[in-house]
Amino acid sequence: MKSDIKNEELQYLDYFGLEYNPFPVAPDNENFYLSEYVDQILTELVHGIITRKGFMILTGDIGLGKTTISRRIISILEEKGVETSLVLHTFYQDVELLREINKDFGLYTDSVQFSDQMKALNDFLLSQNREGKNCAIIIDDAQNLNNKSLELIRMISNLETDQDKLVQILLIGQPELMDKLDSPELRQLKSRIIIKKEARPLNQDELKNYILFKLNSAGNKGKTTIADRAFKKVHKYSKGNFRGVNILLDRCLYAAFMHNTTGIGKSIVDEACRDLNQDEPGEGKRVFLLSLLGILILFIGGALYLGLFTKTDWLGATRKTGEGMVTGEKKREPLQKPEKVSSQERPQKEKAIPESVINFLSAYNLSDFAGPFFKAVETGHLREVAESIFEKTGYQMIQLDNIPVNIKSRYGILSCSFDRIGKESYLLFWRPELRAMKFYIGYRGEEILRLQEKLAAANLYNCQLDGIVGPITMMAVNRFQETRNLPITGFPDEKTIFLLCHE
Repeated sequence: MKSDIKNEELQYLDYFGLEYNPFPVAPDNENFYLSEYVDQILTELVHGIITRKGFMILTGDIGLGKTTISRRIISILEEKGVETSLVLHTFYQDVELLREINKDFGLYTDSVQFSDQMKALNDFLLSQNREGKNCAIIIDDAQNLNNKSLELIRMISNLETDQDKLVQILLIGQPELMDKLDSPELRQLKSRIIIKKEARPLNQDELKNYILFKLNSAGNKGKTTIADRAFKKVHKYSKGNFRGVNILLDRCLYAAFMHNTTGIGKSIVDEACRDLNQDEPGEGKRVFLLSLLGILILFIGGALYLGLFTKTDWLGATRKTGEGMVTGEKKREPLQKPEKVSSQERPQKEKAIPESVINFLSAYNLSDFAGPFFKAVETGHLREVAESIFEKTGYQMIQLDNIPVNIKSRYGILSCSFDRIGKESYLLFWRPELRAMKFYIGYRGEEILRLQEKLAAANLYNCQLDGIVGPITMMAVNRFQETRNLPITGFPDEKTIFLLCHE
């Protein structure tokens, strides 16, 4: 049974070209999304610890990424040589809490006496200070600490030399943590707070960048597209809560997989919300009104059936007779279905390849591909033939909704329609001067450096050209796609790079 679930998960990930689930519920420090606001929080808290400010607070509602931020802070501090102790389980109280702090510093004392545990911690902090090292204690879910444990935190924060605090303390918790600190018994502790930050939900722009970042980090390469209305729906349902976004997007991907599509639109988001039993704001009132309307219709229908309305014309010109309801229309004879003609009896005739297609391919010396190319154009399934042409010739096919003047004058263009409303698309071939096959935070490559140069030339990237994918590079790609009316995927796909190279 477990293997069947695993195989289904692999199929689901493979379908979207994903190496792992981009929207896990558990904290994901490895693929950390650094928004401008989160970057500000990290910068201030890390700076406060490095400069030995003493006591700091980070609060925020459930699901806003506080634990992920704490993991990121730990990673940064360890890189800077700061000794850290992270306490995750705040069901420990009083001396047990102190023992947990000591354990994470690597201090093991058999005694359960408060004084012995406190002495062990103080001796350790002094020895680290003599070596020029800084120390930090980070306590998650600190809203669960009782007053006695919070008073213990105050006592630890008193440990200092003549010049420096021996240990820096960061409490992370839900908003009720501040309610506790507002109590008269803890006013001394509250007065020691030097930095107080609050995690907040994603706004609409941040949510869009977050979703695209998570998809591309997982290897999506722009394959999955998300409509603007879908982004708005996700924000409306999740209210920008990180955990809520992850749960909802994971379900959206599964719903898209079941519908055999890589495009997530408003209907997919609505379906995912129904699966998760999430009602849109105001949905309860709408359901009540629809239920009321349904009852009214049933009442009217029952009344008609019982003959309560026999001389009425408000639902149509009807009159009751001995033979039933008469509408004044003649009785129609049932239509006879025409006999089916088997496909073998129909004459099969291959369509001749239009001259426009032959001339288009000849301009690129691709005449040998005329047959499969025309068939792909007819069916709208161009990816396979495009990949075959690129693999054999180095020519990459680009499909655009409109053609800028500078491109029209340089390339042979084929105009064709792939949808029912007859909207035109334009095809061309080129030999790409730049390709980005990998694009995730921290990836370094020569192609990323060239991409940054192109983005800088388009006045979309104003930072150091380092050849490393970072949030600013990703946001620059997003902005370029948005300004060119391209699907906003956050990944420099073939179409994005083509237009960027022709700025």
